[in-house]
Amino acid sequence: MKWIVTLLKVEEYDIWNRFVGEHPGGTIFHKTSWLSLINSQVEIFVIRMDHNILAGVALIKTSKNGVSGYHIPPYTQYFGPLYNNPDRKNSSLTEEHECISLLLETIHAKHVDFRLARGHQSVLPYYWKGFETSVAITHTIAETKQEYLKCLNKNKIRELNKLLLMKESGELIVDAAISEMELSHLLQQTSVRKGFNANTKLVLSFVTRSDASFAKKIVIRSRQHGLIAFGFFPFDQRGVYNIINASVRISDPVLKTINLLLLYEAIEFALDNGKIFDFEGSMLPGVEAFCRLMGGKPVPVYRVQKSSSLQYSLLRAAHQIKNDWKT
Repeated sequence: MKWIVTLLKVEEYDIWNRFVGEHPGGTIFHKTSWLSLINSQVEIFVIRMDHNILAGVALIKTSKNGVSGYHIPPYTQYFGPLYNNPDRKNSSLTEEHECISLLLETIHAKHVDFRLARGHQSVLPYYWKGFETSVAITHTIAETKQEYLKCLNKNKIRELNKLLLMKESGELIVDAAISEMELSHLLQQTSVRKGFNANTKLVLSFVTRSDASFAKKIVIRSRQHGLIAFGFFPFDQRGVYNIINASVRISDPVLKTINLLLLYEAIEFALDNGKIFDFEGSMLPGVEAFCRLMGGKPVPVYRVQKSSSLQYSLLRAAHQIKNDWKT
């Protein structure tokens, strides 16, 4: 059996995107339609067998904290190599490990960082190549809408029903239209309130350039207060992903829970279309509790990374200490 590692040409990207679409772990984040929104310089390495793609990885080379390499792109939930034996019945774990190892040998960078698709992935081929591994938790909803509503926290149901009544009465309007100025202002307000850098320029770029065929935009306006919430949810054949949700702070006892309606609209879109809703969960206590109250079930997500930069290793350690303080 002869495996050949090649770098795809731009005109071959459709072959990769079809491979991702057919792969059980492939997501919109592995496709060039998403990655090119973040950075136009996409590199795709594949392993071919009899002219078919057996495995591959789509990469973007960037610089983070002064270290150049293949970092996980911002606002990208899953990122990393994919292996898929066309003859799944005769698929060999050893063959999968060999394919991933061969891809890793092809990648030459000072820093490499992947977040594998959710579920129980094998991290051994990464470990054998000197990668550090860690696990986080996301939360997903995979039931029908009727089953989901039966399991939803009772307090959340009461809050949601009040918001849905406001939507039915016309007090709240849900659509998909938002201007760059509106979105920029909303992101700034959310960033200040929640203490994070929204990377507004990048968000404006990919939100305005994204296509309705793979990204759901949800805008909520109040007749009294104007624009109060926005959500951006990329999707593929299997899942809808919670990437951005921003809102203004309102003292109204009903509208202060507007994120509940925002997420419900996205969850409804997912379940009505037979897709899994993925919260892009956090292990911070407040966020994790909210995901569970919203009906999310915990699923592991593995991260693997390798860096020869002492500077980056120290920054990563400091970031971990900061997260430990938050918990």
